[in-house]
Amino acid sequence: PVFAEDHAHLGCPWGDKCPYEDTNNPDGVSDMEQARLVRWALGMAIDREGIVEVLQGGLGTPIYLELMGPKFPGWDPTRTVNQAAINSYHEKYSDNALLGPGTDWIEYDIPAVEPDYDWPWEIPTDLEEAGRLLDLAGYPVGSDGVRFEISLNKYACETGDVCLEQADAVAASWEQLGVKTTLLTEEYGAVVVPRMRDRTQPWPVVKNCSVETANYPLDWPPPPSDSTFSRPGWGCAFESKFLDYMYITINGEESKSAREAMHLDMVDYYYYWQLYGGMVQPPRGVAANPETVDSWSSRSSAAGYWGRPQHIIPAK
Repeated sequence: PVFAEDHAHLGCPWGDKCPYEDTNNPDGVSDMEQARLVRWALGMAIDREGIVEVLQGGLGTPIYLELMGPKFPGWDPTRTVNQAAINSYHEKYSDNALLGPGTDWIEYDIPAVEPDYDWPWEIPTDLEEAGRLLDLAGYPVGSDGVRFEISLNKYACETGDVCLEQADAVAASWEQLGVKTTLLTEEYGAVVVPRMRDRTQPWPVVKNCSVETANYPLDWPPPPSDSTFSRPGWGCAFESKFLDYMYITINGEESKSAREAMHLDMVDYYYYWQLYGGMVQPPRGVAANPETVDSWSSRSSAAGYWGRPQHIIPAK
Protein backbone atom coordinates (compact mmCIF):
# COMPACT_ATOMS: atom_id res chain seq x y z
CA PRO A 1 0.00 0.00 0.00
CA VAL A 2 2.85 2.45 0.70
CA PHE A 3 3.97 2.29 -2.93
CA ALA A 4 0.48 2.23 -4.40
CA GLU A 5 0.82 5.93 -5.22
CA ASP A 6 3.66 8.35 -5.77
CA HIS A 7 4.49 10.12 -2.49
CA ALA A 8 6.99 12.94 -2.92
CA HIS A 9 9.01 11.93 0.15
CA LEU A 10 9.09 8.19 -0.62
CA GLY A 11 11.05 7.04 -3.63
CA CYS A 12 10.16 3.82 -5.40
CA PRO A 13 13.40 1.83 -5.85
CA TRP A 14 12.19 -0.52 -8.57
CA GLY A 15 12.25 1.80 -11.58
CA ASP A 16 9.84 0.73 -14.31
CA LYS A 17 8.52 -2.02 -12.00
CA CYS A 18 6.93 0.55 -9.68
CA PRO A 19 3.16 0.08 -9.27
CA TYR A 20 2.43 3.65 -10.34
CA GLU A 21 3.34 5.66 -13.41
CA ASP A 22 5.96 8.19 -12.38
CA THR A 23 5.37 11.37 -14.37
CA ASN A 24 6.91 14.13 -12.24
CA ASN A 25 10.63 13.32 -12.23
CA PRO A 26 12.94 15.77 -14.00
CA ASP A 27 15.05 14.30 -16.80
CA GLY A 28 17.77 12.06 -15.42
CA VAL A 29 16.44 12.13 -11.85
CA SER A 30 15.40 8.78 -10.41
CA ASP A 31 12.50 8.45 -8.02
CA MET A 32 14.93 7.56 -5.21
CA GLU A 33 17.02 10.68 -5.80
CA GLN A 34 13.93 12.85 -6.14
CA ALA A 35 12.60 11.64 -2.78
CA ARG A 36 16.01 12.05 -1.13
CA LEU A 37 16.10 15.71 -2.18
CA VAL A 38 12.56 16.15 -0.85
CA ARG A 39 13.50 14.69 2.53
CA TRP A 40 16.55 16.94 2.75
CA ALA A 41 14.41 19.96 1.90
CA LEU A 42 11.83 19.07 4.53
CA GLY A 43 14.62 18.67 7.09
CA MET A 44 16.19 22.02 6.22
CA ALA A 45 12.84 23.76 6.64
CA ILE A 46 12.45 22.79 10.32
CA ASP A 47 13.30 25.52 12.83
CA ARG A 48 14.88 23.29 15.46
CA GLU A 49 16.35 26.13 17.48
CA GLY A 50 12.96 27.82 17.63
CA ILE A 51 11.27 24.63 18.84
CA VAL A 52 13.85 24.25 21.61
CA GLU A 53 13.65 27.89 22.71
CA VAL A 54 9.90 28.43 22.47
CA LEU A 55 8.22 25.06 22.97
CA GLN A 56 10.79 23.50 25.31
CA GLY A 57 11.63 26.65 27.24
CA GLY A 58 15.26 26.55 26.12
CA LEU A 59 15.72 23.03 27.48
CA GLY A 60 17.19 20.30 25.31
CA THR A 61 19.04 20.55 22.01
CA PRO A 62 18.31 20.42 18.30
CA ILE A 63 18.80 16.99 16.81
CA TYR A 64 19.45 16.35 13.13
CA LEU A 65 18.90 12.61 12.88
CA GLU A 66 17.24 10.13 15.19
CA LEU A 67 20.64 8.48 15.49
CA MET A 68 22.87 11.52 15.91
CA GLY A 69 22.93 14.90 17.60
CA PRO A 70 25.01 17.11 19.92
CA LYS A 71 24.54 14.81 22.94
CA PHE A 72 25.33 11.59 21.07
CA PRO A 73 28.66 9.75 21.12
CA GLY A 74 30.52 10.40 17.88
CA TRP A 75 28.86 13.76 17.20
CA ASP A 76 30.88 15.93 14.80
CA PRO A 77 29.17 19.15 13.66
CA THR A 78 31.77 19.61 10.89
CA ARG A 79 31.24 16.20 9.31
CA THR A 80 29.63 15.93 5.87
CA VAL A 81 28.81 13.12 3.47
CA ASN A 82 28.45 12.95 -0.31
CA GLN A 83 27.56 10.40 -2.96
CA ALA A 84 31.15 9.24 -3.45
CA ALA A 85 31.43 8.40 0.25
CA ILE A 86 28.21 6.37 0.20
CA ASN A 87 29.33 4.46 -2.89
CA SER A 88 32.67 3.76 -1.21
CA TYR A 89 30.86 2.23 1.77
CA HIS A 90 29.00 -0.12 -0.54
CA GLU A 91 32.32 -1.10 -2.07
CA LYS A 92 34.12 -1.41 1.29
CA TYR A 93 31.43 -3.61 2.84
CA SER A 94 30.88 -5.69 -0.26
CA ASP A 95 32.08 -9.12 0.87
CA ASN A 96 28.83 -10.70 1.98
CA ALA A 97 27.71 -14.21 1.13
CA LEU A 98 24.36 -13.77 2.89
CA LEU A 99 23.07 -10.57 1.27
CA GLY A 100 25.24 -10.45 -1.84
CA PRO A 101 27.88 -7.84 -2.69
CA GLY A 102 27.16 -4.26 -1.69
CA THR A 103 27.65 -3.06 -5.23
CA ASP A 104 24.59 -5.12 -6.25
CA TRP A 105 22.26 -3.55 -3.69
CA ILE A 106 19.48 -1.46 -5.13
CA GLU A 107 20.58 1.87 -3.64
CA TYR A 108 24.18 1.63 -4.88
CA ASP A 109 25.39 4.34 -7.26
CA ILE A 110 22.02 6.01 -7.81
CA PRO A 111 22.98 9.15 -9.76
CA ALA A 112 22.86 12.29 -7.62
CA VAL A 113 21.68 15.58 -9.10
CA GLU A 114 24.68 17.24 -7.42
CA PRO A 115 27.19 14.44 -6.73
CA ASP A 116 29.77 16.77 -5.13
CA TYR A 117 27.29 18.32 -2.69
CA ASP A 118 28.56 17.84 0.87
CA TRP A 119 25.51 17.10 2.99
CA PRO A 120 26.08 18.36 6.55
CA TRP A 121 25.55 16.52 9.80
CA GLU A 122 24.55 19.82 11.43
CA ILE A 123 21.58 20.64 9.20
CA PRO A 124 20.84 24.37 9.01
CA THR A 125 17.40 25.93 8.94
CA ASP A 126 17.49 27.31 5.41
CA LEU A 127 14.21 27.80 3.56
CA GLU A 128 15.98 29.24 0.53
CA GLU A 129 18.18 26.18 0.09
CA ALA A 130 15.26 23.88 0.86
CA GLY A 131 13.29 25.56 -1.92
CA ARG A 132 16.20 25.16 -4.32
CA LEU A 133 16.36 21.44 -3.56
CA LEU A 134 12.65 21.06 -4.23
CA ASP A 135 13.08 22.90 -7.52
CA LEU A 136 15.83 20.41 -8.44
CA ALA A 137 13.53 17.57 -7.42
CA GLY A 138 10.85 18.76 -9.82
CA TYR A 139 8.53 20.40 -7.32
CA PRO A 140 8.44 24.13 -8.17
CA VAL A 141 5.96 26.46 -6.52
CA GLY A 142 2.65 26.29 -8.37
CA SER A 143 0.35 29.17 -9.21
CA ASP A 144 -1.51 28.43 -5.96
CA GLY A 145 1.72 28.65 -3.94
CA VAL A 146 1.83 24.87 -3.41
CA ARG A 147 4.65 22.54 -4.44
CA PHE A 148 3.02 19.28 -3.32
CA GLU A 149 0.90 17.94 -0.47
CA ILE A 150 1.92 15.78 2.46
CA SER A 151 0.34 14.48 5.67
CA LEU A 152 2.00 14.39 9.09
CA ASN A 153 0.88 12.17 11.96
CA LYS A 154 0.94 13.64 15.44
CA TYR A 155 -0.05 12.40 18.88
CA ALA A 156 0.94 13.01 22.49
CA CYS A 157 4.25 11.17 22.20
CA GLU A 158 7.09 10.77 24.72
CA THR A 159 7.04 14.52 25.44
CA GLY A 160 3.28 14.62 26.05
CA ASP A 161 1.20 17.48 24.70
CA VAL A 162 4.36 19.38 23.75
CA CYS A 163 4.70 16.81 20.98
CA LEU A 164 1.48 18.09 19.41
CA GLU A 165 2.86 21.63 19.38
CA GLN A 166 6.15 20.40 17.92
CA ALA A 167 4.25 18.78 15.06
CA ASP A 168 2.35 22.04 14.50
CA ALA A 169 5.69 23.88 14.27
CA VAL A 170 7.04 21.40 11.72
CA ALA A 171 3.88 21.71 9.64
CA ALA A 172 4.11 25.52 9.75
CA SER A 173 7.69 25.37 8.46
CA TRP A 174 6.69 23.06 5.62
CA GLU A 175 3.80 25.35 4.71
CA GLN A 176 6.27 28.24 4.44
CA LEU A 177 8.20 26.12 1.98
CA GLY A 178 5.09 25.63 -0.15
CA VAL A 179 4.35 22.10 1.03
CA LYS A 180 0.66 21.86 1.91
CA THR A 181 0.60 19.85 5.13
CA THR A 182 -2.37 18.00 6.60
CA LEU A 183 -1.97 17.16 10.28
CA LEU A 184 -3.42 13.78 11.22
CA THR A 185 -4.22 13.49 14.92
CA GLU A 186 -4.80 9.76 15.22
CA GLU A 187 -4.75 7.43 18.20
CA TYR A 188 -1.26 6.01 18.20
CA GLY A 189 -1.71 2.53 19.64
CA ALA A 190 -4.77 1.54 17.63
CA VAL A 191 -4.12 3.39 14.37
CA VAL A 192 -0.48 4.27 13.77
CA VAL A 193 1.18 1.28 15.47
CA PRO A 194 -0.54 -1.36 13.30
CA ARG A 195 0.49 0.53 10.17
CA MET A 196 4.10 0.77 11.36
CA ARG A 197 4.11 -2.91 12.27
CA ASP A 198 2.72 -3.87 8.87
CA ARG A 199 4.95 -1.36 7.02
CA THR A 200 1.90 0.42 5.61
CA GLN A 201 2.47 3.84 7.26
CA PRO A 202 3.24 6.23 4.37
CA TRP A 203 3.39 9.51 6.31
CA PRO A 204 6.02 11.00 8.60
CA VAL A 205 5.26 10.71 12.33
CA VAL A 206 6.48 13.08 15.04
CA LYS A 207 7.82 10.63 17.61
CA ASN A 208 10.91 8.90 18.88
CA CYS A 209 11.72 5.50 17.45
CA SER A 210 14.08 4.04 20.06
CA VAL A 211 13.60 6.21 23.13
CA GLU A 212 17.08 5.58 24.56
CA THR A 213 18.96 6.05 21.29
CA ALA A 214 21.36 8.64 22.73
CA ASN A 215 22.58 6.13 25.31
CA TYR A 216 23.83 3.65 22.71
CA PRO A 217 27.63 3.40 22.91
CA LEU A 218 29.49 4.40 19.76
CA ASP A 219 30.79 0.88 19.18
CA TRP A 220 27.27 -0.57 19.14
CA PRO A 221 25.09 -0.65 16.04
CA PRO A 222 22.12 1.73 16.11
CA PRO A 223 18.87 0.31 17.54
CA PRO A 224 17.42 -2.67 15.66
CA SER A 225 14.05 -0.90 15.57
CA ASP A 226 15.58 1.14 12.74
CA SER A 227 16.10 -1.93 10.58
CA THR A 228 14.52 -5.00 9.03
CA PHE A 229 15.46 -6.88 12.21
CA SER A 230 12.37 -5.46 13.91
CA ARG A 231 10.16 -7.66 11.72
CA PRO A 232 7.56 -9.09 12.27
CA GLY A 233 6.95 -6.60 15.07
CA TRP A 234 6.73 -2.82 15.23
CA GLY A 235 9.38 -0.88 13.37
CA CYS A 236 10.02 2.65 12.19
CA ALA A 237 12.61 1.88 9.57
CA PHE A 238 13.48 2.48 6.00
CA GLU A 239 14.81 -0.96 5.17
CA SER A 240 17.92 -1.68 3.12
CA LYS A 241 20.46 -4.43 2.68
CA PHE A 242 23.26 -2.01 3.56
CA LEU A 243 21.81 -1.38 7.01
CA ASP A 244 21.10 -5.08 7.58
CA TYR A 245 24.67 -5.93 6.62
CA MET A 246 26.08 -3.29 8.95
CA TYR A 247 24.03 -4.50 11.92
CA ILE A 248 25.36 -8.02 11.41
CA THR A 249 28.94 -6.89 10.82
CA ILE A 250 29.22 -4.50 13.77
CA ASN A 251 27.90 -7.15 16.14
CA GLY A 252 30.49 -9.63 14.90
CA GLU A 253 33.50 -7.30 14.84
CA GLU A 254 36.08 -7.81 17.63
CA SER A 255 37.86 -4.46 17.29
CA LYS A 256 36.23 -1.62 19.24
CA SER A 257 37.72 1.06 16.97
CA ALA A 258 36.48 -0.79 13.88
CA ARG A 259 32.98 -1.03 15.37
CA GLU A 260 33.02 2.70 16.07
CA ALA A 261 34.09 3.49 12.50
CA MET A 262 31.33 1.28 11.10
CA HIS A 263 28.76 2.97 13.35
CA LEU A 264 29.75 6.36 11.91
CA ASP A 265 29.55 4.96 8.37
CA MET A 266 26.00 3.85 9.16
CA VAL A 267 25.16 7.32 10.44
CA ASP A 268 26.58 8.82 7.23
CA TYR A 269 24.28 6.52 5.26
CA TYR A 270 21.25 7.61 7.31
CA TYR A 271 22.22 11.25 6.77
CA TYR A 272 22.76 10.97 3.02
CA TRP A 273 19.42 9.27 2.44
CA GLN A 274 17.73 11.28 5.23
CA LEU A 275 16.26 8.24 6.91
CA TYR A 276 14.53 9.14 10.14
CA GLY A 277 15.24 12.86 10.23
CA GLY A 278 15.58 14.53 13.61
CA MET A 279 13.93 17.53 15.22
CA VAL A 280 14.82 18.11 18.88
CA GLN A 281 16.11 16.14 21.84
CA PRO A 282 14.20 16.86 25.06
CA PRO A 283 16.17 16.84 28.32
CA ARG A 284 16.20 13.60 30.29
CA GLY A 285 17.52 12.94 33.75
CA VAL A 286 16.72 12.73 37.44
CA ALA A 287 16.56 15.16 40.33
CA ALA A 288 18.41 14.45 43.57
CA ASN A 289 19.04 16.22 46.85
CA PRO A 290 22.60 17.63 46.63
CA GLU A 291 22.91 17.46 50.41
CA THR A 292 22.61 13.68 50.36
CA VAL A 293 23.69 12.69 46.82
CA ASP A 294 27.02 13.71 45.30
CA SER A 295 26.34 12.18 41.86
CA TRP A 296 24.03 9.72 40.16
CA SER A 297 25.53 8.82 36.79
CA SER A 298 24.15 6.05 34.63
CA ARG A 299 26.40 3.87 32.54
CA SER A 300 26.05 4.24 28.77
CA SER A 301 23.74 1.51 27.57
CA ALA A 302 20.65 0.74 25.55
CA ALA A 303 18.44 1.94 28.39
CA GLY A 304 18.73 4.36 31.27
CA TYR A 305 19.78 2.82 34.58
CA TRP A 306 19.03 5.83 36.76
CA GLY A 307 17.07 3.78 39.25
CA ARG A 308 19.94 1.44 40.10
CA PRO A 309 21.20 2.29 43.61
CA GLN A 310 24.74 1.13 42.84
CA HIS A 311 25.16 4.25 40.68
CA ILE A 312 24.44 6.62 43.58
CA ILE A 313 27.47 8.24 45.21
CA PRO A 314 26.41 9.68 48.59
CA ALA A 315 27.51 13.14 49.60
CA LYS A 316 30.29 13.20 52.20
